[in-house]
Amino acid sequence: MFLLIALVAHGCDSSSESSGSTPRSTAEACPERIAAELPGGDGAELVRAFRTKNKQITLCRTASGSLYYYGEFSDGREKGIAMKARATSKGFEARNGEYRYVVHGGAVTIYQSGRRIGEEDLTPEPSPS
Repeated sequence: MFLLIALVAHGCDSSSESSGSTPRSTAEACPERIAAELPGGDGAELVRAFRTKNKQITLCRTASGSLYYYGEFSDGREKGIAMKARATSKGFEARNGEYRYVVHGGAVTIYQSGRRIGEEDLTPEPSPS
């Protein structure tokens, strides 16, 4: 009986997808410890993850569609910070007060009050731990 209900339910899912509804996402989940720091982060999906020589950058999208940049030191010496982000034509950008972080072309460039104060090379990685 249970198997029959499961097959019928699966059949209903298939027919609703073919009728034009949005298919379920197969994206990897945002790490739980990071999702917990995002407003509405429950169910967030991992967009991209990078590391520099001593930092970890994780971009996650919440179920409501908001994009967040989570930056932290790789050694965990300080708590990370979540910032609202946006996709650009060349990468991503996040802001935290007078600071702006631009991910583009294999690097993250940091600006303070419009003045470039640093740039670090990025290495893509599957997902932070």
